[in-house]
Amino acid sequence: MNSRFLKPNGDYELISLREDYLQELFNWNIEEKDFEQYTCRPLNLPQRFDQYAHKTLKSISEEKQKTYILIKKAAENKPLGRITLFDFNSRNHSAEFGYYIPSRNRKKGLGIILLAQFIEKSFANNELNLNKIYATTSSNNIPSIKLLEKFGFKLDGRLREHYWINEDKYDQLNYSILKCEWR
Repeated sequence: MNSRFLKPNGDYELISLREDYLQELFNWNIEEKDFEQYTCRPLNLPQRFDQYAHKTLKSISEEKQKTYILIKKAAENKPLGRITLFDFNSRNHSAEFGYYIPSRNRKKGLGIILLAQFIEKSFANNELNLNKIYATTSSNNIPSIKLLEKFGFKLDGRLREHYWINEDKYDQLNYSILKCEWR
């Protein structure tokens, strides 16, 4: 197991998304000026909070996704980042994930805490029975690439010029880690 990332840190906790955090997460979407830099998918962000809340809660209730929030316990349990597990494939025991940390919380080491707790939680969940988790990122997203590689994620492949950001084109990098590589 990658124990160097699992040093006990009682200050932070990864918890399941609660309804009372939805407004803060919606605000992150609204405030993010460079949202297109963090996804290759079409940006269909709901314009109103009620639409966002309905869509998110529906996906969770239909078990299409599991969303976790990183909180600092001593700071009014205010969310610091989010990570979502989705595209579950029970036949292949795999799922994709994506994470987001708002700009005000970046470069503080929170990504390391978020990902360490998430990987452990995902592989320990017997109900999900995951053998592999994977993520995609743009070839220009150096912080995300470094974070995934720090945890031992392997580059599985590249979709050439898959991200179109303004007039620039970037490759999509596909990373994964297997349960046996984590333990």
